[in-house]
Amino acid sequence: MGNLDRRSFLKGGVVAAGAAAFAGALSACAPSAPQETGAADETLATTGEAWYGSPADPATFDVVDTVDCEVLVCGLGAGGITAAAAAAEKGMNVIAIEKGAGHGSIKSDIGVIGTRIDTVEVDPLQMLNEHTRYANGWCDPRVTRVWATESGATFDWISDSIAEFGATPYFEYDVDEGTHGVWPVYPTDHGFHYTYTEEEQAKAGAAVAESGDPAAAQGILPQVGDYMLKKAEEWGADLRYETPFVQLAQDENGKVTGAYAKIGDGYVLFNASKGVILATGGYEANPDLLAELNPDAAAIGGVSMTQAGCEGEGIKAGIWAGGMKDEIPTLMTFARAAVAPDAELGYPYQGMTCWIGDQPFLKVNLDGARVCCETAPYDYPLHVAALQPEYKLASIWDSDYQNQIVAFHTIGCSRINMSDTVDAAGVPTGEGLSFPACDMMIGAAMEAGIVQQADTIEELAEKLRVDPAGLTATVERYNELAAKGVDEDFGKPAKDLLPLSKPPYFGAFFGGHVLCTLDGLRIDEHMRVLNTERKPIEGLYAVGNCSGSMYAGSYPELFIGNANGRTITHARHAVMHIAGEVK
Repeated sequence: MGNLDRRSFLKGGVVAAGAAAFAGALSACAPSAPQETGAADETLATTGEAWYGSPADPATFDVVDTVDCEVLVCGLGAGGITAAAAAAEKGMNVIAIEKGAGHGSIKSDIGVIGTRIDTVEVDPLQMLNEHTRYANGWCDPRVTRVWATESGATFDWISDSIAEFGATPYFEYDVDEGTHGVWPVYPTDHGFHYTYTEEEQAKAGAAVAESGDPAAAQGILPQVGDYMLKKAEEWGADLRYETPFVQLAQDENGKVTGAYAKIGDGYVLFNASKGVILATGGYEANPDLLAELNPDAAAIGGVSMTQAGCEGEGIKAGIWAGGMKDEIPTLMTFARAAVAPDAELGYPYQGMTCWIGDQPFLKVNLDGARVCCETAPYDYPLHVAALQPEYKLASIWDSDYQNQIVAFHTIGCSRINMSDTVDAAGVPTGEGLSFPACDMMIGAAMEAGIVQQADTIEELAEKLRVDPAGLTATVERYNELAAKGVDEDFGKPAKDLLPLSKPPYFGAFFGGHVLCTLDGLRIDEHMRVLNTERKPIEGLYAVGNCSGSMYAGSYPELFIGNANGRTITHARHAVMHIAGEVK
């Protein structure tokens, strides 16, 4: 590519990449637009030593209104949106409360199996067992089985529901050779194409150009979550914003009968005759709580990509009602938070998003030593880095990086070069960040002094604060192995073992995107919250990141869109159980 400088990376920019397409690529692995959240309820201050504290005495609540419904949904992210729509479609009297002024979203990468548009058949039970292996068995495979066997039907239901808005589903089946290093990869990724007016596209493009932030288009261009909420309201759902959930209401036998929510200076008691569905998200937006419950993951964070307001309220309330949380903490995190050579990882976060961090380039510690096989799920090098000085590993690449990224052929949230897959109408799926967008991120990180560039490996090492002799020896060894086509040190696949030989050279340290926590309330296969005796709490359900029982320690990132697909599938299943359609 010749000699490069910051302007070379920046001159393409977001607008050149296409605002709508770029925003769609980013939305798969980014939070919804920030929401205004209600202030913490001072009456619920922790009174015990445990992180979840103690519930308030309901007698102390100034209840200004009592509202009856059949189903109460707490939270309007992906799970709450789906649950509210599913319940309303079935004719139930459903109320959904959300503490923010707006709703969350259903991300664009939706991991499901067995839709009617699938052109590649996947064995759902094989997926179930591989998913269980990711969790080392610390899960309930029956919970995962609901996703594996019902997710395709859930996606088809959503597709039918929003077809009138011009949304058409697609299936991204490209998984290259079906492996990523030693890990199997399955075609699970699905999404939607949208038909936008010229006015909507122009408005989104202007917002992106003005802010320089591709995510600015997300609040302007409606997507699947927006359309599903329109249908929910059309079917009769009562959606109430700026109504923060406080705690559950229970009868003398422990059955959950409803919930208390804050409104103004008082409280509303929502009586739910058939069930309460907690869909309030995880606890990732509370950095203190994240550090307490998952200190190792918190220590490697570099950029917050959390949904505003996900601070663990639903998980706490479920514990107060007699439930229990997963004991093994799990953070979804991708290695694309680039940080300056002298910056510390962890909160307060000091990084910048730079997509190239997820690519399997050579990774070294501060001694310049290679420490792992770089072809791995996106978070694995972050876990390895947690055992290294300063929790850091640096990625090293050269000016031939675009050709090497094409050769790597990563998929899902790490895909940079655009996919060749087309839908039934011949329209490209649009999966992939694009090189103009990638270059924009590299350029911005160079401007900020985060990505370093040098004409020699020794000079690059000095700029990175890495031992020059160590890095020089490591690169020489790496290039030697690349020439052999065999990684004798860590077993990296030959197709990813590509030399670093074309200056200028680049490097940056990468921490994690703090995306979401996945260790929520333990549930059974019908999404019913379990008590400490592993029995269902009558009337209480949990879905999405508020729920657990499916992940442990690491998110299976090579099951593309799995968390999103799990959330919508479990939300619909919970409603089906409430309706008596599944037992």
